[in-house]
Amino acid sequence: MESEKLLPTANKPTQKQSSYSRKLLVVPLLSLAALWTLYQRASAPPPSFDPASSCPVQPEPLDVGTHWVPKDDAEFVSVALDRLRGAIRIPTQSYDDMGNPGDDDRFDGLAKFSDYLEKTFPLLHETLTLEKLNTYARLYTWEGTNKALKPIVLMAHQDVVPVNPSTIDQWTHDPWAADLDKDGWIWGRGSTDCKNTLIGSLSAVQQLISTGFVPERTVILSFGFDEEISGRRSARFLAELLEKRYGKDGVSLIFDEGFTGVDKAYDTTFARFGLAEKGAVNLQLTVLTPGGHSSVPPKHTGVGIMSRLLVALEDHPSPVKLDGNPVLSYLQCAADYGNMDKKEKKRVKDPKAWPKFAADLTSGNDRESLILKAFLGTTQAADLITGGVKVNALPEYTSATINYRIDFHSTVADHFANVASILAPVVKSLNLTFSVDGSHEDVTNSVVRLDYVGESSIEPAPITPTEGPAWDLMGGTVKAIWEDAVVAPSGMIANTDTKWYWNVSKNIYRFVPSSLELLQNFHTVDERIHTDAHLSTIEFYYKLIQNTQGWKSP
Repeated sequence: MESEKLLPTANKPTQKQSSYSRKLLVVPLLSLAALWTLYQRASAPPPSFDPASSCPVQPEPLDVGTHWVPKDDAEFVSVALDRLRGAIRIPTQSYDDMGNPGDDDRFDGLAKFSDYLEKTFPLLHETLTLEKLNTYARLYTWEGTNKALKPIVLMAHQDVVPVNPSTIDQWTHDPWAADLDKDGWIWGRGSTDCKNTLIGSLSAVQQLISTGFVPERTVILSFGFDEEISGRRSARFLAELLEKRYGKDGVSLIFDEGFTGVDKAYDTTFARFGLAEKGAVNLQLTVLTPGGHSSVPPKHTGVGIMSRLLVALEDHPSPVKLDGNPVLSYLQCAADYGNMDKKEKKRVKDPKAWPKFAADLTSGNDRESLILKAFLGTTQAADLITGGVKVNALPEYTSATINYRIDFHSTVADHFANVASILAPVVKSLNLTFSVDGSHEDVTNSVVRLDYVGESSIEPAPITPTEGPAWDLMGGTVKAIWEDAVVAPSGMIANTDTKWYWNVSKNIYRFVPSSLELLQNFHTVDERIHTDAHLSTIEFYYKLIQNTQGWKSP
């Protein structure tokens, strides 16, 4: 992923107000890297949104216990950076075709990583209870003094995306060396995603233990090992154990990785919490047609039919919508607290203007427009296509796989029905049978089939509330560290391991406690993190755990 540069706020709109708005919005919402996907079928009720889509009430700063700033502690800084660099040097790569631990030696790096964590954080491992699930998933429990209180769960994942061997020579520094340059950047795979978060939470806990701190409320650290390839081998089991142990909605707060942080826009510092995740699904189109010699072709070959189907889909994109979207809620905060152009503010505050505003924000084919379009509606990408086996033989089998990211407002089933409704007239005009989700499995020729791909469906996540104790805790902790920050909602068009935890808590936060400018190139060449980002991550975890003392939440 590439982190976008924050663009300055202009006092007057350039050319068109929509162009100005697009540029200002893109980075605060998400770095382009969040476009990765993790596929799996799940189920959840359609999410509900506040139709007012207003800026939430700002929580008061919350600063319980000792005030500790890691970057001012030179001895700690040296130790903390060495911990992170050591973690980066251990490859824990996940590949799409991996099996299970014990059956696939590509998991072996996790054994070395496990040993590293236990050696690096001895005090933590003496104090917390560690349970290992499916060999490498790690569940740490720091028992609180008040067992009646629901625990909090801090999540991260141990695995990283692979480094493509063909790109090694494009890296400024060896991706596994964890070099620290003179400007304070640590280079390497996993530095941003997400060994920063994992090592940061462990460092904060160990530091708290060293001060004699004992939590009132139980603190749980939950670390999967295959997040980059769905979490099915680890996060699923961790979530199931937590639900069995604490019950449905038995956790007061879950905090996981995200792609929004603390950055400036509209001349104001905003901390954006990922409170929603889009859904996802892969659909397969298959065209079965009679074969024969290509010297006597029909009017439309299987490839031609497929082309017509894909064009029909691309000619009917899903509508974009601001109403109820986290983007609108963020814009409401920007209008209330930022230096927003008067014309844009008027559009943000007028519900009648929202449909046209959404259309304007997504009208172009530039990068900013496409990212905003991804936030404001369901996206469609025909990514795979195959057909025919020989140039002089008519194709008997043609298939295409299409990836959809389902809008925060929608459901997988609703979108599947919409796709079918777009294709049906085309199929009928070609006098072919239309088999929808196996409705005509017995028809093996002159047929178009629309099916789900495996277990690829993920419903849009339930929406985290923007009021109540969890909002006050997270927002108050932010404001204790970044005093001038405005706390605002955001969303994710990617999917995290939290998709397995929906039954565990209603309060799921996805967030990076640092400036996104200090985390560069997620998932790609020259991934790196600035030391300030890692130190602010540790500070946030340290203060968050302290702030649970006396926290008025079940």
